[in-house]
Amino acid sequence: MKKDFTPDDDEMPAEFDFSRSIPNPWFVAVHGPEYVRVIDKDLAAQFPDDEKMNAALRSVAHATAQMPQELSDKPSTVPRMKRSRRSAR
Repeated sequence: MKKDFTPDDDEMPAEFDFSRSIPNPWFVAVHGPEYVRVIDKDLAAQFPDDEKMNAALRSVAHATAQMPQELSDKPSTVPRMKRSRRSAR
């Protein structure tokens, strides 16, 4: 005979502390790299949420599409920042 389930019987807490959680290392392997892009923390701090970041990236993509092809194929003259060991994972 099945016992009737009531919310009070739930053993899971109402809130979880994710402050010590780590990212799932298998997500990219299972779903592929097209679902995940890792950005540095200083850049992530510039965008309050996903919608703002996506809007900024879409505006850059739109501006790049509007450039003449000979300009967009040239290598960037802006020096690249070195990655720290921690962000290179």
